Amino acid sequence: MPKPRIRIIDDDEESCSEIADALMASGYDCSWAHSPDSMMAPHEPAPDILILDLSMPRVDGFQVIQNLAGAGRQPHLIVASGHEQRIIRAAVRSAQEAGLHVLGALEKPYSIASLLALVESRLTAPGKTADDHAALIGHLVDTQTLTSHVQTAFQSKHRLLNGDIVGYEALLRISVDGCSVNPEAVFAPAVALHDQLAVTRTVLDDALRFGSTLRSAGANLPIAVNCTPALLCAPDFQDLVFSGLDRWSMPASSLLIEITEHETVYSFDALATAVSRLAMRDCGISIDDFGRGATSLERLFDLPLTELKIDREIFWKCVDGREPPALLKEVVRYCDDRNITSTIEGIETVNHLEHAVSMGARNGQGYLWGTPSLDTEGLLRLFSTS
Repeated sequence: MPKPRIRIIDDDEESCSEIADALMASGYDCSWAHSPDSMMAPHEPAPDILILDLSMPRVDGFQVIQNLAGAGRQPHLIVASGHEQRIIRAAVRSAQEAGLHVLGALEKPYSIASLLALVESRLTAPGKTADDHAALIGHLVDTQTLTSHVQTAFQSKHRLLNGDIVGYEALLRISVDGCSVNPEAVFAPAVALHDQLAVTRTVLDDALRFGSTLRSAGANLPIAVNCTPALLCAPDFQDLVFSGLDRWSMPASSLLIEITEHETVYSFDALATAVSRLAMRDCGISIDDFGRGATSLERLFDLPLTELKIDREIFWKCVDGREPPALLKEVVRYCDDRNITSTIEGIETVNHLEHAVSMGARNGQGYLWGTPSLDTEGLLRLFSTS
């Protein structure tokens, strides 16, 4: 699938030039203009993605959005602005109500990594609904080709105070004909548990292979793998984990199981039993996306947790004032009192980093340090000695 054509509209010429250079270095056809007058220049091909600054001379981004809505071919939109989050959210809502497809919004200054993440989301199956993704997964299951489309990307976790890498998270990626499929569709109730286990086995094997290579390079870092409560409670799951550890000669302490908090826990007692068995043999236990689900904090601490990961949406709400920062500070303090590592997700800017540090959290994860990577050899070079 060809990479999308990008056009930047921003009156900050220095910033435009820097961003355009970075996008072109990543293989994108990119142009920029300092005025919306030349936004859809007739002598240039129409862009697939438009990166729009909200503040420009003579016209603001809201007017541009309305003009775009009446255009013949409408590009996908990324809103970029130095205004406060409430104004940015209003612009996104305005674009969506006008029928435009919004890839996302970025608060200036933003990292190139966070921009690339939004740009690359255009390469996912465009316009597909959740039902479309579910149908595609169903087809792969029916044709017994699901695991052959599985890839594993790795995203680093960092110590907030000094930026050191403290671990990696293995992330499921499914690609069909160059388009990405929402990995959550794999773990829907319609997909049989044995098929979910087969996908998880592939990701776990990739994760342990990468962890083993890291150890050989002198970096004894834990690798996290996401699992739903249903998977954790499956009769075969324990054997799947420990046979994988044996196969790669990895200690159980090198593996961190991240429980996906957004799934309803149908039997908390069964989940507690499953994770306790893993913890007894030294596997780490983490709650992923805490704050997205409805389970109480006290109930979660009935589990033998090693880590609590705070959902990025909750964190962002605290950063922009929609929720009191004291809320997360209390969660972090609660973790500290129980010797549980607090990790904040969604750190994409220096401002995010400063807020995360001020909340007292120990670790962080997000596009500030780069996007998830399929290139394990490139990641290993970070630890190679000269």
